[in-house]
Amino acid sequence: IGESVLEDALLPLIDGQTDPTIATYCKEGECMARVTSKRETFEEAEAAVEEMVGNVKSLVGDYVFSCDNEELVEVLGKLLIDKSITISVAESCTAGLFASTLCSVPGISAVFDRGLVTYSEDAKKKELGVHSETLEKYTAVSPEVAFEMVSGLAAKTGSRLCLSITGVAGPDDLSEDKPAGLAYIGLRYKGEVKVIEFRTRNVDRNNNRRKMVLRMLSEAYSLVR
Repeated sequence: IGESVLEDALLPLIDGQTDPTIATYCKEGECMARVTSKRETFEEAEAAVEEMVGNVKSLVGDYVFSCDNEELVEVLGKLLIDKSITISVAESCTAGLFASTLCSVPGISAVFDRGLVTYSEDAKKKELGVHSETLEKYTAVSPEVAFEMVSGLAAKTGSRLCLSITGVAGPDDLSEDKPAGLAYIGLRYKGEVKVIEFRTRNVDRNNNRRKMVLRMLSEAYSLVR
């Protein structure tokens, strides 16, 4: 959710606020709502903050992943570890950035099986079993290839949660209908596979890759929470 949309959603609480107060902040891919109270005692302030946090959740709860100042990757990593959900990933355009980001979480070795960087078409075929016919008909940047990538990864690793991504990092467009920032994310969990289309509308290569990884983290979190 964007900061302006978040602020609009919280207007019923923000309008006329005295104590506690709500302030929204944003950073790349994430927003934060800070709830502050200045009551006479710590206990009164704590109770007021907790009540307001509950009100915030009632309005935007679907977007809330932490109330403890954690980043999304930390929350996802802890969930995977706590639930013993093994995970593997096959990356093309992000070139291992998702795996590297996830592995910043302490203890993730308990559930992280492997990360494959299948950048070339040949690697997609040899490592993941993507069919030559699929690549020829749809190109490497397509939902069909993302589907075959994640399906092949699941067959190879047996991980409970598998992700794949193929896309155009930029700065150049692949074609008119496949611009820089376009990606397809494959997810397989509990035997079901889905593919998400994601567009960053940006030509900056590293910005696109970071945002793609954030979307992968978000989709994975939505599946396992």
